[in-house]
Amino acid sequence: MKVGKVYIVGAGPYMEDLITLKGLNAIKTADVIIYDRLINKNLLKLAKDDAIYIYCGKEPKKHVLSQDRIINLMIEYAKKGFNVVRLKGGDPYIFGRGAEEAEKLFENNIPFEIIPGVSSFYSALTFAGIPITYRKLAREFHVFTGHTCDDEELNWNIISKLDGTLIFLMSAENIESISQKLILHGKQPKTLAAAVINATTGRQKVISGYLEDFATGKFKNQIASPMVFVIGEVIKFRNKLSFYESLPLFGKRICITRPKSVSRNIKSLLFSLGADVVDGCCSKLVLHREEIDKILNSLPEYNILVFTSVNGVDSFFDYLIEKNIDVRDIKGDFAAIGKKTALSLQKRGFGVKYIPDEHSSDGLIKIFENEVDKSKKILTVQSKNAGDYLKNSLESLGFEVDTIFAYSMEFTKNPNDAVYDSDIYVFTSSGMFRHFIECYGTDMLFNKIVISIGEHTKKTLESFGIQSITCDEATDEGIVNKILEVVKNGV
Repeated sequence: MKVGKVYIVGAGPYMEDLITLKGLNAIKTADVIIYDRLINKNLLKLAKDDAIYIYCGKEPKKHVLSQDRIINLMIEYAKKGFNVVRLKGGDPYIFGRGAEEAEKLFENNIPFEIIPGVSSFYSALTFAGIPITYRKLAREFHVFTGHTCDDEELNWNIISKLDGTLIFLMSAENIESISQKLILHGKQPKTLAAAVINATTGRQKVISGYLEDFATGKFKNQIASPMVFVIGEVIKFRNKLSFYESLPLFGKRICITRPKSVSRNIKSLLFSLGADVVDGCCSKLVLHREEIDKILNSLPEYNILVFTSVNGVDSFFDYLIEKNIDVRDIKGDFAAIGKKTALSLQKRGFGVKYIPDEHSSDGLIKIFENEVDKSKKILTVQSKNAGDYLKNSLESLGFEVDTIFAYSMEFTKNPNDAVYDSDIYVFTSSGMFRHFIECYGTDMLFNKIVISIGEHTKKTLESFGIQSITCDEATDEGIVNKILEVVKNGV
């Protein structure tokens, strides 16, 4: 049997977009992902549907799996022919034990590759508005681990006399001791210092003061892990350079429930506004080839093809390409519910004749009732989850209608603890909501802001006793605008 390969991947500090493209590609093709506590769980959603996930749970002084067990798992799966991603926070070679793991792989003749990650020692400072160097002020920097193996001491006499910026990773537990030892060995008590907690997340917090403040435990009750401790005059630039904390959605953790195939745009919009986006989607797209097969020979007969979603467009036409069907066989006009659905068709070279202002089945039905010749033969391409409402409504108007359920959104588990700690929840369909509560329940929704994409979804939530705010426009932009409005008004 061919031996698989192990990729030891640095996932960066937390923010999903800070992983490298090479690391992202490794995740997308992995058969097995062995991941640590501090990685962004959204990254796991980018893997194959049949990928195996193994949680290491590395917390301070508490490991779900021992280091030896983690290494043995990598070796075992690789020997079975699987490609394995060992997903680690930050960079594997910066206080991450990546070299130890790679060494064991080498000794067991397992092919491996190291994919560097963005380290928190500088990215945490960047997102806190603290430059790690500054011309004429800090021409060097020094990075240390805040805790060492077997309580091995650092040389504080040397460290306290170093110029430039001092950075201590994994230092929450020992921050008082570190500060005391630096002062004891000659560092000025009034040296600027800052603790950056939960960097690049919606829970980022920066505590600034003097070294003596940390030495005396002034901020003791505010310190938490993960944390980066920084000491140096560069901290004074924070008031000018703190771009992240000035964004309108900074500090807001927003749980969205779009499937990964169509979530990239809304994630990007929310990221750009400073939000911490949590993937709460518990649905996966399943293509129903047999449904599309039913109408392949009769495609030229339809006068109008109706698409209700981007997923429908992609499922339908990707399958036609797979079957080598010539799309020029389609002679009819196109109708689309929603601007995004229309745009998806237009990107494939099709003009869209009917787009309702109201982005719903009812909006499309009104157009067909008032503007379309009832002799037209219609094909609707939609999700199995949508049911027969559109077909029955059009038939009641006198149209001949065929419907294919080109795909369905089916339940899949999405173990993401950050879902429970979100501030705002966004539901983009009734089906997505039902899958969500099957995985997570409803308890966390009653005292939080909940946003529904439209009236139908709103009514579904109300049937479970959950009140929600409805978007003015059923688009990604409409969702984002409603979130901004809600946050601004302090709802």
